[in-house]
Amino acid sequence: MGRYRTGTTTGEAVRIELSYLLKEGFIQKGAITRGVLSWTNGGRISIECKYIEDKQYIRFNYILTNRDRDEKEYDYKIQLTFVPSNLGKSNVPYFVCLATGDRCRILYRAYGSPIWKSRNAYRYTLFYPTQTSSKLSKYNDELLALDKQIKSLRNEIRNQTHNNGKPTRRYKRLQRLRDRQERADHLRWSPPTHANGCQRIFY
Repeated sequence: MGRYRTGTTTGEAVRIELSYLLKEGFIQKGAITRGVLSWTNGGRISIECKYIEDKQYIRFNYILTNRDRDEKEYDYKIQLTFVPSNLGKSNVPYFVCLATGDRCRILYRAYGSPIWKSRNAYRYTLFYPTQTSSKLSKYNDELLALDKQIKSLRNEIRNQTHNNGKPTRRYKRLQRLRDRQERADHLRWSPPTHANGCQRIFY
């Protein structure tokens, strides 16, 4: 039997994975691609991916309907950033979260948020599924340990993320821990095309 919790899990929230966009050809170096992402729950957004010269971003465009059935259009850009891989052979792409400015590999829309954000951008905890399970796997142990380290380090850093325009050592460590979180969670959940019924249409 699972643990009692109040909140949403990363498996329940609608998500967009960078690995999925790369796999499906949305992000191509030197190109501009346009298409549509849709979910089995009826969600649908148009996206434009630019990866040319000094412009690397994904533009989201969609309409949301509130409880009063009023419609509002959202149109904004999620910047992309590239970090040299540990193997030194290529650059690893990341989203730049609109809310926090942090790097991430997965964007979520949960708790009524109208925009897509990283997991750590939410005021209320966006739980990993393993955090609600009574049977702790190796992934559960890793995610819980990483969560504690990130919260502790985030409190130490506060707003001191850069020094003379360069990321501090603690902030770099925080980013590495968050990257490990994303990878560990990815091992537990398949890409959006399976987990959330996400499909793509190019045009």
